[in-house]
Amino acid sequence: MRGDSQFTEDLPRLAAEAADLARRLCGPCQNFHLLWPYLRLARASGASVGEPLIHAALNHLLSGSGRKILIAGAADTGLLAVVARAVSSGTGIVVLDRCETPIELCRRFATRWSLPIETLQADLTQLSVVSTFDVVFAHALLQFIPADRRVDALSRLRRSLRPDGRLVILFRTSARIEGNLLPQYREAYPKQLIEKLEHMNIALPEPREEFRRRVEVYSEERRAREGAHTSRADVERLIEAAGFAIESVTVIEASPSAPFKQFAAKLSKQRFLAVAKSR
Repeated sequence: MRGDSQFTEDLPRLAAEAADLARRLCGPCQNFHLLWPYLRLARASGASVGEPLIHAALNHLLSGSGRKILIAGAADTGLLAVVARAVSSGTGIVVLDRCETPIELCRRFATRWSLPIETLQADLTQLSVVSTFDVVFAHALLQFIPADRRVDALSRLRRSLRPDGRLVILFRTSARIEGNLLPQYREAYPKQLIEKLEHMNIALPEPREEFRRRVEVYSEERRAREGAHTSRADVERLIEAAGFAIESVTVIEASPSAPFKQFAAKLSKQRFLAVAKSR
């Protein structure tokens, strides 16, 4: 396992680069890829949630030479950094995303750190790779896949694994944002994000009002995904329906910044890390 001093991210720089790339390369995913590093800066979300548990799982599963891991859905460089810190230098790392923006961000990160990686731009619902990886690592992925395609996408990930491979997947459960919580969410989410960034002296990528409108649109996109899974059992059934046998499920403790933590508590949000193998 590499030291934590390696493969660190310069989040303000990442945010500026992501904003530029998202405007040029993204389609419907522009708001997500432009805003994600800013959400991480404000500790509203983050790739490092559960990192010690992820490190332990990946380090155990990828010990030995010639191992290969697929990062299934990148968002930005956060998951690549987590994986790079967890695995040995001989592990092959492949980063997959359907959008060029996170792919390019990961290429730049890899260049800065002289980190050998491969990239694959593909939609998981069309993935056709077979028996290639020892580990597939996915982080909060399922909510971005249409409900009627989730089992198929997980099945494709299972087929991409070598015979003794493992799926390592972080997922979250929560209630939906509706009822009395909806007006509170719509008012507070953009306000709290912008105030947190300004308090940190983080330069916004566009005029404040334009950024606020973007966050408002994104917050509705996010609301549609929130509550995709209301219980741990929901996700376990999906994983098993895709042909996996679950070996372990561990609760992950997250610590977002105060206003976001308070709202997450109202949604009974929980995070889990599951390890599964093909049956």
